[in-house]
Amino acid sequence: MAKKRLNEKEIDQLLSHYRSERRRLTFQLDNVRGLISDLKENKVNAPKGTAIPKVNADGTPKRGPGRPRKNPDAPKNKRPVGRPKKRERKARELNEWDSMVINAIETSGRLLPKEELMDQATSWAKKNHPMLSEAEVEAFLTRTLQKLSGRKKLLGTHHSGLRRGYHYGLKDWFFQSSGKLRKQHLDRLVLTTEQEQPVLA
Repeated sequence: MAKKRLNEKEIDQLLSHYRSERRRLTFQLDNVRGLISDLKENKVNAPKGTAIPKVNADGTPKRGPGRPRKNPDAPKNKRPVGRPKKRERKARELNEWDSMVINAIETSGRLLPKEELMDQATSWAKKNHPMLSEAEVEAFLTRTLQKLSGRKKLLGTHHSGLRRGYHYGLKDWFFQSSGKLRKQHLDRLVLTTEQEQPVLA
């Protein structure tokens, strides 16, 4: 398709229009340059670090990024470094059965086998717990001896090798490291027959 040729009048109109457009753009450019210059001056004179707070539509300040804490006023709990300390349990006081066994050994000054302690426990229970049967007394005594010689570590045990069971004595009569009876306390071991002799286990 052939291009339409403009006549002289149409060319003059276009030139006039473009010249007018150039003047308008030049005016706008001058305005923009003036605004930039003013902003640069204001930036130099403006105080530093004054950030404009962001607000919601209702005027409340916008929350920053991240999950909010449940209680913003509560102080942050810092986790202690390393393993937590073990809770120290207070030593419980001895009950009446514990005291009865320890008193029996202290009073005799000897290592006592369970049979002798059972005699002591039976006599004591008749006065303090007359409703208990012999089997119940023996059960209480067994638990007490296991506790005092195990978890409580208030009694030591010695096995002579010449009779069944243990002889029970105060913990001071035994070595703390090995649990063996100290030689100076061998005389506290009294055996029932002439053939039995003290043997250090």
